[in-house]
Amino acid sequence: MNAYKLKGQPPSETSDAAPAAGWRRWAASGGGLGLLKPAPGSWGTLGPAVLYALLLWIGPAEPLRTLICVGGIVLVGGLLIWLAPWAESFFGRADPGQVVLDEYAGFWAACLLLPLPTTIPGHIGMSLLLTGIIYILFRVCDILKLPPCRQLERLPAGWGILLDDIAAGAQVNVLLQIAFRVWH
Repeated sequence: MNAYKLKGQPPSETSDAAPAAGWRRWAASGGGLGLLKPAPGSWGTLGPAVLYALLLWIGPAEPLRTLICVGGIVLVGGLLIWLAPWAESFFGRADPGQVVLDEYAGFWAACLLLPLPTTIPGHIGMSLLLTGIIYILFRVCDILKLPPCRQLERLPAGWGILLDDIAAGAQVNVLLQIAFRVWH
């Protein structure tokens, strides 16, 4: 039994387990964003938000923009499902706050198939404004855990970690779909 299991603490950087944990910890924490304090989920949402703002600024049209987001969801979702048992053991709790790949997937779910005005893609200011609005809405929905998010959170291992955030992203997406259609 390693020192982590005996003491209930993650292995130190000098232990034998640290090199193997390094890349996993870095990946599960969204490149280290989930290790920042306070509110690691809010820090973790900055990663996908910055990537989405860059995507909007580059300006690919639908459906390519959505295909890129779906690819990101599949990639980080698969990685999260694979790393979740290790992360829960390493961080010593179910759904550890340091794991933010679910924020990546949930944020990108909020961005799927948005009927954006033509003034947004390719315009950095509008891209940042829209991304900021999505960021705030997603964080609110993720924190409130409106149904069915709380129920999905109870699924085993990585599925619960992942699917409650995807559901929060879907709730934001519905709000944005309505808002853009009313606004037009």
